[in-house]
Amino acid sequence: MSKRSISQFAGAALAVTLGGGLATSATAATELPLGAAANFTVLYTGTGGHNLSISNDIITGAIGVGGTGKVQFSGPGTIGGALDFSAANSGQYHNTNASNVGPTSVNYSDAAVATALTDIGALSTALTGGNNIAFTNAGETINESAGKAETVDGVSVRVFNVTSYSANDNSVLDIVGDGSGAPVVFDFSFNSNVNLGGTVKFTGTGLTNGDQVLWNFKSSGKQVSLNNNKQTFIGAIVAMADTIQMDSVNLQGRVYGGGSGDLHIVSGANVFYPEYGAGGGVPEPASWALMILGFGSVGQRLRSRRSAPATT
Repeated sequence: MSKRSISQFAGAALAVTLGGGLATSATAATELPLGAAANFTVLYTGTGGHNLSISNDIITGAIGVGGTGKVQFSGPGTIGGALDFSAANSGQYHNTNASNVGPTSVNYSDAAVATALTDIGALSTALTGGNNIAFTNAGETINESAGKAETVDGVSVRVFNVTSYSANDNSVLDIVGDGSGAPVVFDFSFNSNVNLGGTVKFTGTGLTNGDQVLWNFKSSGKQVSLNNNKQTFIGAIVAMADTIQMDSVNLQGRVYGGGSGDLHIVSGANVFYPEYGAGGGVPEPASWALMILGFGSVGQRLRSRRSAPATT
């Protein structure tokens, strides 16, 4: 059973039987060619032994930590998937709150993390150009078909070149699907700090989940922030060579990168596996409790099946 199949439980209709069986159904869609990175909801480069900080959050799906990165899980919070490190165990995982839930397992010397980081880095680099767009506080309505057509790893995508960004909490980005289901890419080629904000939503047809939107940052040594006062933001945020700060947001998507320093997912910055985007909402507490039961059951199965020993 792949990690991707486990994380899909968070975005699909889920049933738990007394025997621990799980049943899911998910909406099929054309998605970004994430490669091995699709196995992870959060991927941290871990360069220089910096920290991935998690506090007051819910993260569904697996977390991967590359290099010599550390994890500070101060909580209270929930990690609904595995926590995988590419490095051997050197005490880099710190869970300092007895109220924390998860992860389902903690694993070290996992080569899949480095592979995933390589794959997402290659995708980020391959996306270039695009039709110009500027984001303002007034909000935007963008037609999917207005993006420049490109093909990456056999997947047709629509690319926009972001020339400036100043959206705030009151801004609404409406991405209008044209029925093709081609993923939409917002490529940030300028080298500046960016504060993402506002609400992202889908209308039209063909766009159904967060794996169909990519916020791609080519900057280096800058800070990419996302804080929109607990509104819904959709898409995968990729900032391989920047620091990343997330506060008070419901992200239906993924977070990858943090290569120039720390990655903070704190103060109610929830990261939900992308298929929550199909419903346009986030789970109620009762629904999340049910999902945790499912994660626990699958986690036990994984621990018994993995050839490499898990350390908790």
